[in-house]
Amino acid sequence: MSNILNEEIKKNLYGIVQENIDDYEYFHFGEFVEKPNQCGCFERNGNWYTYVIDEKNFCTFGGPYSRNGIICACTMILPITMVKEQYNFTEEEFNIYLHNHFHSLEEIDKNVSSNKA
Repeated sequence: MSNILNEEIKKNLYGIVQENIDDYEYFHFGEFVEKPNQCGCFERNGNWYTYVIDEKNFCTFGGPYSRNGIICACTMILPITMVKEQYNFTEEEFNIYLHNHFHSLEEIDKNVSSNKA
């Protein structure tokens, strides 16, 4: 399923970003780049997350998201309106977007694994 999701993300977001690379050079697909003024999405332990790092290197993660949820969450970070029109958060995913915020990978691991138990 991970490969299908990667392909869908690339199809819907990556192509647009590559066409406008100067505008979106700070956005990273499938990897966490820990340096100031970066953002992106990545997979961790079978779940998808977004991240935004400010100029002072303070990082906020969001997730975990489903396939549609991660695409919606990425479009909230990137100003890509044509993709926003095709994908919508479910109510549960929107609540995740609003309320599930973490500030370290360890915090994700602790909270996500405890929610599954």
